[in-house]
Amino acid sequence: MKKTMVLLLITMMSGGAFAAMDEGEKRLVDRLAKGGPETLRDVAQTLFESGSTNPEVLDVAAEVLLTKYQRASLDRGSADAMAWLCKALGGSGNNRYKAALDKVADDAENRKLRGHCEKASKGLPKGATDSYTVGTVDLEKIRNPPTTAIAAAATKAASGTKAAPAAATKAAPAAAPAAATTSAAKTVDFSIIREGMSSQEVTDLLGPPTATSQRMTGKQFRPFNYGARDLQRLYFLYKGVGRIEFSLKSAYEGVYRVITVTPDPAETGYP
Repeated sequence: MKKTMVLLLITMMSGGAFAAMDEGEKRLVDRLAKGGPETLRDVAQTLFESGSTNPEVLDVAAEVLLTKYQRASLDRGSADAMAWLCKALGGSGNNRYKAALDKVADDAENRKLRGHCEKASKGLPKGATDSYTVGTVDLEKIRNPPTTAIAAAATKAASGTKAAPAAATKAAPAAAPAAATTSAAKTVDFSIIREGMSSQEVTDLLGPPTATSQRMTGKQFRPFNYGARDLQRLYFLYKGVGRIEFSLKSAYEGVYRVITVTPDPAETGYP
């Protein structure tokens, strides 16, 4: 309930800018606005791996990049995060972000970051008519929604509670288990899961799976797999919903990312 309220307030405070996003994308935006270097890197990598093209999400990524890229000279974590943001924007194929990438490629003190942004910019077509400019997205409103909106939402929720008749209130304890079951079922919505999401993001969005299983791949034994890629697969099994397959993209990173989502009402939940 608390999570739903936060997402509702983010939507309200953004003047409807989030209308075209699903719950997973709204969560990514929230993490972009509030996260530190590790979080930013994780979200940017998710956007890149999933091939995100939603400008509502990418505009926030561009704003974070333009306001934080100079921090890349301070530590390696910030440099990696900003580089991944460049890759995510470049991978979108949208020339709306070409000017932003060019600016970072020209101004950044960190050589690695300049190189990534320059490469990302070259992959985008020229001639944008609506280039993204810094300040278009108000990150502060996402981080700290105005208290008036919070108060209004709280008042509305409170008034709805008071309006419930006494008889309904007394019957609530008996109906609670069924309501809880319905609410839990609604959270397991595979439509909000995107390729490239980390296993932690999936757990945060859907809740823990009924069961998990894991296996090695043949790439474990390839001598020239220098990136240590796809060495293991991880499976999340949700009973009555389906399963999600993850790949250990790189043993050096240690993060499992979604590669396949398979809805299956007949899923037993057992490995």
